[in-house]
This record gives sequence, structure tokens and C-alpha cells, in this order.
Amino acid sequence: MQTAILDARADLSGSVRAAVEVLRLNSVVAIPTETVYGLAGNALASEAVAKIFEAKERPHFDPLIVHIAGDEWLGKLALPGSANSPLIAKMVGRFWPGPLTILFPKTDLVPDIVTAGSQNVAIRMPNHVVFARVLRELGKPLAAPSANRFGRVSPTRPEHVLEELKERIPLILDAGPTQVGVESTIVRVVENRIEILRPGPITEELLSELAPTIELRDAQEIAAPGQTATHYAPGKPVYLFDEKDIADHSKDSALICWGPIHDLARFFEVRSLSEYYNLLEAAQRLFQLLREIDHIEEVKRIFVERVPERGVGRAIMNRIRRAIGPIS
Repeated sequence: MQTAILDARADLSGSVRAAVEVLRLNSVVAIPTETVYGLAGNALASEAVAKIFEAKERPHFDPLIVHIAGDEWLGKLALPGSANSPLIAKMVGRFWPGPLTILFPKTDLVPDIVTAGSQNVAIRMPNHVVFARVLRELGKPLAAPSANRFGRVSPTRPEHVLEELKERIPLILDAGPTQVGVESTIVRVVENRIEILRPGPITEELLSELAPTIELRDAQEIAAPGQTATHYAPGKPVYLFDEKDIADHSKDSALICWGPIHDLARFFEVRSLSEYYNLLEAAQRLFQLLREIDHIEEVKRIFVERVPERGVGRAIMNRIRRAIGPIS
């Protein structure tokens, strides 16, 4: 299969029409969101969802997020009354459209393949003009995990999608680099408390303004995407940077640092998440840097320096730890 790329910035209407045509055939399209590029298919059609899993080589135990264009779909996808709690109404009113995913008890309209057999469905309303237009013109919700092979670094540019899924999917909509750079925050409400299943751009600090919060780390069950032990990983091994552990032979390694560039003499390559200690910039750059350094032949290992675990820094460290996976 030849993969076509359409420039949605130059021709938004034409690109959206082309995507909708493909989606109506129960095929898949890579579409930008404000977080990362997603691989989208009709969330109500098991055939389309199966193609997402096939293209990504994604295990069927890992559920998908369903993206909607408006609140009216909540009543169709979530069990009656489950979306009407005052706390959920506050979160939806404040953070939708945007990078917040909420778990709801699902209706039978949602195929079990979407939720990996769970009775809960993860739903969000994306805040990107291209994705929103596709949703509105299709008139149906879209299941859309990140547009990469399973477990690998999420794509923040169309060329990343092409690198990952070339000849596996028919179409990519190019809207340039994504704005946020890390995937959405995933939450569920339990007894008027917000449980954070995956940290993201909607931070614990923001959520705690609405209700008590708790981040669930090392969950025993996979209740939401991105909870597998190893995820977001490049092809080369990733380690947390620790001064006392760096040996003299680190010239075969690269460092992704926090703040101004340092240790140039000790590493083959050093790049910074943000030379001015800006966590938003670091979130935008993390996946891009992991991909770029993964392509440097001389580099055998990648070290990443810790960032402060406040605000979106929690999401950054979550992604770094999962890129490291069991070898840490």
C-alpha cells in the first residue's frame, strides 16, 4: 500500500474530504491532534478498529481512546447518568476540547475491541482544527491511538508517522508539528475523587482545583492506554542520567539534558529539552529528540536527565520512565 500525504495547511477542506472518504470505507488515517499524531478509524466499526491494531502491531489488551466532536456523543457512548456527575461536568466544561481523556462506563454501541474487553471507554474531545473538522464531517467518533508502531516513540510530526507506518496506512494529513508534544491526561472519577491514570498536559495541579486527586502509579491492571511497562521507547536503550554512573566510555552515548548544554566532552551528542528550564518546551521536544538521537549511528545508548516533577514535568518523567521500561 502506498501512503499518501496531504498538506492540510494548504488545503484544509480538500484534505478533510479525502480523510473522510477513507474513513467511510472503514480504513484508517493519520491525523494530527494538539498532543501527537493519531491513527484514526471509525470507533463504532470493529473492522476499522482492527486495522488500527494491525497497522500499529498493538496488542489487543491495550485499549484505545475514542475522540468525539461534541458533548452529544457522551450520551450515546457512556451509560445513562455516568456523564452527569457535577465533577465530570466541571472537567468537561473547563478542559474540553483539550488534552483530557475521561473514563466512562460504556454502552453497547462501543465495540469491545476498542476497550480491550473492559466495560469502560476512554473519551476525549480533541482541540485541533484538522481533527475536529474530520470528526464533524464524518459524523462519527474516531478511535485514535498515537500513529506509531506499538511501544515506540509517539509521532509529533508527519514525517515521524511516515517513518513508522509507511505502506501500512493509506493517508497522512500533514498539519506540521503538534503543539503539546505528549499525550493526553487520562482520568476517572471514583467517589468524587479524580484518579489520574496517565499524567499529561492537564496537570494534577489544575485538576486538584476541582476535586481531590491521586496519581495511580504501577497499576496492576491496564485500565487506560500508555500503562504498559515499556512504552514510548526508541530503538536504543534509554537510561536516566546520573553523574555517578557515567563511565569514561560514554562517548558512544548521547545525553538529553535539562537546562543549558553540558558534558559535551563526555558524550557523542548532547541536546537539551529546554535550555531555559521551560517544561512546556521540554514536553514539545522530548519525543522529537528521542527520535533524532535514535537515528545517529554512532550512538549506542541514550541518557535522559530528570526534569522537576511538577506540572507537565510529571507527564515528561512518566514518558521517560516508560521509555526506559524494565531495564531501569
